[in-house]
Formats: sequence, C-alpha cells, structure tokens
Amino acid sequence: MATTTSTTRMEGAQSTARAALLLRTLATFGSMGAPLMDISRLTDLPKATVHRLLAAMVDERLVERPAGTRNYRLGPDIFAFGIAVRTCFDLQPLAGASLARLAEGTGTAAYLGVRSGYDMLCLDKHVAVADEAGLLLEVNDRWPLGIGSFSLAVLAFLPEPEIQDVIGFNRRRVRPEDTLTFEHIAESILKTRRNGYARRTMRSYKGNAGVAVPILDERNYPIGSLCAVAEASRMKGGYLQELVGRLRHEAALIAKLYESARLQQQQEEKWRVAVRGSGSRHLLG
Repeated sequence: MATTTSTTRMEGAQSTARAALLLRTLATFGSMGAPLMDISRLTDLPKATVHRLLAAMVDERLVERPAGTRNYRLGPDIFAFGIAVRTCFDLQPLAGASLARLAEGTGTAAYLGVRSGYDMLCLDKHVAVADEAGLLLEVNDRWPLGIGSFSLAVLAFLPEPEIQDVIGFNRRRVRPEDTLTFEHIAESILKTRRNGYARRTMRSYKGNAGVAVPILDERNYPIGSLCAVAEASRMKGGYLQELVGRLRHEAALIAKLYESARLQQQQEEKWRVAVRGSGSRHLLG
C-alpha cells in the first residue's frame, strides 16, 4: 500500500512538473502560440504526452487554441490568476521612482526586467538620453535568458540546476546562427558573479552597452533586474563604477518594497463584506 501511494505521488509530481514546463514554454511564444511539434521539440517530451497534457489544460482554460490556427497559447485563466496576486509580486509600481532617479541622474535609459520562465520580460523603462531611437529594448519585449545584460544579471544568480535547464532550453529554441550567444555563456556567468553586475555591448546596434544588476529577494533569489543603457564608450572607469553603485542602491530599495508588499495583509474581499452587510436572504430575491 505504501509503495502504491509513493508511486502515485511521484506520478502526480511528474505530471505537475511537465504541465509547468509546457506553460513556461508557451509563454516564450507570446500571443502567437506554437504548434504541437515545436512544443514537443523544445520540451523534449513525446508528442503524445504533450497533446494529452495540453488537451487537459485547454479544458481547464489554462491553455487555448486561437481560432483558425493549430497553435496553442496561454489561456484566459492564466491571465486572471496573475491579476489576483498582482499587488504581491508586481515590481513595476515599486520601481518607477528608482528608474527615474537612475535615468535622470546618470543620463542613461533605465530598464526594469523580471524573469518569466525562460525569458526576461521588460516591464518598464525611463529614458534620459537624447537619441531614444538608438535603443533596442522596449517595454513588453521578451528576450531569452542569457541574451542582453538585463537578462544575464538574473541568469547568473540562479541556482546551478536552473541555469543548466535555461541554457539547454534556449539552445534548442534559437536559430542555429544565434547559438553563438551561448558559446561562452559559462564564462559570462562567472564574470557576472565575480563583478556583481552584467555588462554587454550591443555591437550591431549603434555601439550601445548595457549594465545590469539583479534584484534579489530575501532568499537572495533573483526576481528581476535593473539595467542602464548608454554609449559603450562611456561604460568604463569611474563612470561605470558610479553607475553600478547607483544600480545596486536602487535594486536594494526595490527589493525592500517588494518584500513589504508580499507581507502586507490584504484587504478583506469586498464580496464577504457585501454578503454580511446586506443579509444573504436579499441576494436571491
């Protein structure tokens, strides 16, 4: 009996892990979604297994198939679930003042990013540079973890098993000509850890460079990053060190606000107040 119970728990845990993997994978495709074949290839799961799990999640509105396509994408309930806990985990309203101080105080474009599965999602930006047209990263852009300083700052401080999982997934995901990005990723991760910040030069895009630091929660787990972008020629010496110091200071402030928001007691649901206040007999009549 004990063996049967243990086996059932293991199977349940495996199904949950696979379902979570599918949801993370679908998130990388955004609103376009992806066909079954691509999802199977990226997750390294058999097509039959992927089809079975996706069909179950479609029934639960966690996944949907857009009309006129054979693709799968995240469903409406995923969106609604996120709204329910937005005040606990959303960094955007907590970081607005920090982004403004960074951009205006350093003459850069300041970005806020959060991890979203195998991606980094750009949540917000504040621009103080004159040539905004030279900027590549925009709000709501999703970049694979490991590409760009704002994502490397998070990848480098993840636990080692997660790092290997992310790198393996994103190697399968990018086009063959883009895999060069991951050739020296181990060296980039070690350098980022040693320095405490990530620096990447966008050689193909007007000579800009990005410098980013992680936003760490109370467990020292990277939940997001702060990034400053400016001309690569400026990112050196005293200017670079001062910029990194400012980034770290603002990241620490955001982390404190984040932990306070998570611990704050939430207001009682208004429907409970309404039921008690009006009397249940009036709700049906």
